[in-house]
Amino acid sequence: MQYILGFIRYFQTDFMLFFQGICLIIAFLSLFTKSLSPRRRTAIILLELYAAMYLAASRFYYMYMSVPGEYFWNCIRAAKFLDYFFSLTTLLCFNLYLKDLFRNEGGLKKSPKAIYASDIILIAGAVVLAVSQFTDFYYFWDANNVYTHSQFFFVHYIFAVPPLFIDFFCVLRHYRKFEKEIRVPLLLFIIVPMVMSAFQLFTHGIACAALSTAGMDIVIYIFTILDTNKKVERAHKLEIELMAKYQKELEETVQLRTAELRDANEKVEHLLLNILPESVARELTEDPNKTISQRYPNATVIFTDIVGFTKISGSMSADETVRMLNRMMTLFDDRAKREGIEKIKTIGDAYMAATGLTENEDNDGAERMIRFAQGLLEDIAEFNKTSPIEFKIRIGINSGELVAGVIGKIKFIYDVWGDTVNVASRMESTGTGMRIHVSETTYEQTKDIFAYTDKVKLDVKGKGEMMTYYLL
Repeated sequence: MQYILGFIRYFQTDFMLFFQGICLIIAFLSLFTKSLSPRRRTAIILLELYAAMYLAASRFYYMYMSVPGEYFWNCIRAAKFLDYFFSLTTLLCFNLYLKDLFRNEGGLKKSPKAIYASDIILIAGAVVLAVSQFTDFYYFWDANNVYTHSQFFFVHYIFAVPPLFIDFFCVLRHYRKFEKEIRVPLLLFIIVPMVMSAFQLFTHGIACAALSTAGMDIVIYIFTILDTNKKVERAHKLEIELMAKYQKELEETVQLRTAELRDANEKVEHLLLNILPESVARELTEDPNKTISQRYPNATVIFTDIVGFTKISGSMSADETVRMLNRMMTLFDDRAKREGIEKIKTIGDAYMAATGLTENEDNDGAERMIRFAQGLLEDIAEFNKTSPIEFKIRIGINSGELVAGVIGKIKFIYDVWGDTVNVASRMESTGTGMRIHVSETTYEQTKDIFAYTDKVKLDVKGKGEMMTYYLL
């Protein structure tokens, strides 16, 4: 036995250097180990770094404790302090490792409170250690700079040993929740340093605690990687099984999806008819890449807009605003469908529609649009009967040549554009609430059917001075 102890004592600084190098290599490799969770990777890196520094402090102490000179005297005193300090911080890092283990493999939402109590004890131990460095509470140095335990040295073990017992019982309590590969190393990390620390009390000149702690750090890393690899293999196997299962389900679903596709095509066709004229929808269905465009010589366009909508919507919630607009626009849509008006789109609170979308220049689109506009005013009056807010709309109408077509490939719309559309928009924006404002072109086509006010000179942006009329 004495021969073995002598052998260890003689070569222990070499063992420390060897273990120190391994710990540093493991810390470096852990930086690139993506299979570990971020918290566990951090815990292992810190664990290995502190173990390496623990060994470095112990090694320096044992190498130079007999070297004379004030410089080395001060250095070995600092090394001894760091020896004790890193023994505590290494345990703190192990607690960090355990916390991640309890939350992930242990299935706990929070780590056991006892682990946090262990942290507090270790931190308190570090504080008392710092105090003892200047008060000789734990140990002191005699005239020959020889390290000697004080009568209160046992207090250090009060701060170092109970955390290990707490960790031990926490691991035992949740023992079966951990993978088999990691169970034994966890207990070894706790038991071996505890036993070797006790052994060090009776064995002079051997850093049992530092060597055993570093050795167990290396063991923890090895078995953590083995455990992680096993999980990865299990995940790959599960992935293959799931792929086979999904393939079978896919084959069984193909026929069902084919039938659903037919139904979906019918729904798409119905949806297209809701957003496109029937002839345009049919053309687009037959050839999705075809450019859909048509020039109409005498179409009539209407724009409506809610007066003061921005201010009104500011006093309403988003849900109330959308529900209000939906009710109002639904009334307009129903009327457009009844009266054969082609709705183009809504833009916020604005409503746009057109008639006379035919190549026949002599059509009644202007007359039908005026009647539609009158109906919209009736709809608003009816809407206000059940609305807490009285709404008013402006209406602008213009007739003339325009181009219609389908724009875009994604979220495409049927749209119309041209000078006729721009003027209709100006009629709306310069109009008066609850009145129908028409251009001279529309007036000329409908003056024999409807009564209008005298002409109103209006300076229209981009058009100059225009003659416009209000329906009586």
